[in-house]
Amino acid sequence: MGSAIVAASLARGDRVVNLDRVASENAHWVEVDFADTASVARAVDEAANILGGIDVLIHSAGIFRANEFLSISDTEFSDILNINLLGSFRIAQQVASRMVGTGGRILLMSSIHAKYGVRGRLAYGASKAGIEAITRVMATELSAYGIRVNALAPGAVSAGMVSTDTRHLSDWISVTPAKRKVTPQEVAGMTMLLTGDDASFVSGQVISQDGGASISHIF
Repeated sequence: MGSAIVAASLARGDRVVNLDRVASENAHWVEVDFADTASVARAVDEAANILGGIDVLIHSAGIFRANEFLSISDTEFSDILNINLLGSFRIAQQVASRMVGTGGRILLMSSIHAKYGVRGRLAYGASKAGIEAITRVMATELSAYGIRVNALAPGAVSAGMVSTDTRHLSDWISVTPAKRKVTPQEVAGMTMLLTGDDASFVSGQVISQDGGASISHIF
């Protein structure tokens, strides 16, 4: 999904720096550990130096591990929150501080799991629900600086962390009116819309991209 977002950004004509653990083939790459505040600060500094400033942040990095309430450990729960929720907070804060005075657009990645109590998705769902909460507060506080903040909540994606979990994907497809998964390219297209000029009056929103799963009567 991240690769599709980079490709879409480049196609839009953006200059792109990809902050990731592994090197990019089609964009400037800066290595980062989203669990470490100092690493994020260094990476954002380097990205800003390469670009001469930052106008758009699209943050899609995260980890997924299946776990259930009675068996999950403190460490497992903390690891997922540290990467998914605190990682989103860390990079958004670093980037937003550089957008003060110039304005900008920030898009964080939530999930359909933020809305539903799906078995085995305890920590992951909590991390994504937290992302939706900070999105709303950030949008409120940063609007005075001309910074828009939104979140995108895809349903089952045909790539990424759980793409090989065929049972999980089959379950989601069965309750999705569209009866298929969302593609990485479709997710990337929505990120372009939400960070583009056509969405200039959209802020503080969580946009579902789930083929109707979140409004299905089956839930």
